[in-house]
Amino acid sequence: MNLKFRAKDYLSDDSFESAEYEYIGDQNQGWEIKRNGSPYLNLGPGYIPLKTISCGVCSTDIDRRFLPFPLPQIIGHEVLAEGLEENQGKQFVVEINDTYEARGDKNPDVFCIEGIPTHSPERRVLGIDRLPGGFGPYILAPVHAAINLEGVSPKAAVLMEPFAAALQAIIASPPKSGDHVAVLGPRRLGSLVLAALSSFRKSNNANFRITAITRHDHLIKLSKEMGADDCIDLRITKVEDLKSKFDIVYDTTSTTSGFETALQISKREVHLKTTNGQTMAGLTHLTELVVDELSILPYSTENSNFHWEKETRSNKNVFVFSGVSETIKRELKQKFQVFEGESNTGEVILSSDTFSNKMPRFDFVVVSKPEEIGLAIRPNPSHENSLVRPRGAILVDTSQTENWKIDYQLVGEFFKQGKEIHSSRCGDFHLAISLLKDNPEITKSLEDNLISHRFPSDKLEEAYLKAKDPSSVKVVVDFQ
Repeated sequence: MNLKFRAKDYLSDDSFESAEYEYIGDQNQGWEIKRNGSPYLNLGPGYIPLKTISCGVCSTDIDRRFLPFPLPQIIGHEVLAEGLEENQGKQFVVEINDTYEARGDKNPDVFCIEGIPTHSPERRVLGIDRLPGGFGPYILAPVHAAINLEGVSPKAAVLMEPFAAALQAIIASPPKSGDHVAVLGPRRLGSLVLAALSSFRKSNNANFRITAITRHDHLIKLSKEMGADDCIDLRITKVEDLKSKFDIVYDTTSTTSGFETALQISKREVHLKTTNGQTMAGLTHLTELVVDELSILPYSTENSNFHWEKETRSNKNVFVFSGVSETIKRELKQKFQVFEGESNTGEVILSSDTFSNKMPRFDFVVVSKPEEIGLAIRPNPSHENSLVRPRGAILVDTSQTENWKIDYQLVGEFFKQGKEIHSSRCGDFHLAISLLKDNPEITKSLEDNLISHRFPSDKLEEAYLKAKDPSSVKVVVDFQ
């Protein structure tokens, strides 16, 4: 097959530029992608061509220039598409991770074997990392990432990727009975987190209260429609009056001020759902923290056993920065294989024979300084590998937080009080579809309330600008 078309590339200066693309190949032999007549990307077998029907604009698209992936690129990853050739007439939603498992490759890497295929270092990401995205008329989707859409209307289906991501936050940080939780920034992703919380509560007959926190009149009404029990307007209520009020705060603001507010108003946990690629509250690489779905926890014996709820593994290999207290080091050595040093030492250890044929990451890392949190997440600017395994944890030695510089005092006090930061990224489309089928009233709320603006594909730049406007909620670009 040969598909030739023009599309708008996104550039590092936050602008768009028209480019000519060509997809040459097939599912069995692989694909060559050309851009303006020159080689752009070669893909092996396991991809099917799809024609874009519509694609949503999200915060990741708006902040794409800050992410550590090459540009230019056709961005857009909230895709509803239709099949070509033998799949003609079928509609698909597309999971965004291009992995061994998604392509049906029979020779998976250790990340797939460990049950975390979406964290494989070799993965590409539709519309985010190399693989051309949904703001073009055609995409190439890994065969198992293209999910046949049945039982959900196309209007709600274009929201499937962000709804699944929102639901992942609830799966990773589920409210406990009697909790009072808050969604900070209930606009695009935040509204979907509200819907996910509401549908999760109903499907599980759970008992917790949901509050939306915003600064905009139109989002107060929207939040109620999407399942919030209460709304708080920060133009009227001071952040200081909400200190430690909410058991879990789901931060979807993608702003530094929002993250700092979340740290102040949470009683137990902040779940960081989206970031802007910049330093927040003194912490670096928080975007990569979300990409790797890592957690930052105060050190304790209990937290040294941390793993995601559905994982059956146990922690074995630990890296400890040199400045961590000797008491913690002695305690860890009684239970784990402990490696010690600075970040460059950790990288050398992970590339040694000790980790041959194993996941080249430590199960968790213990830090003594706030700067070491960023180094644990991304120790080397020349690559995107963390010291700690995806869905693992960075534990903070809180006995030394009083010595942290003023820029880090907010997070230092946060961890000193025993509070935690968790994060999540993509979600399970099959689970999301099932939940929407079980909760038709939530599906109707999505259809009626969330998409505020639609633009034809030749107005992509206008759509992008409108998505930046606080008066918008979800902007969708239509190709048909």
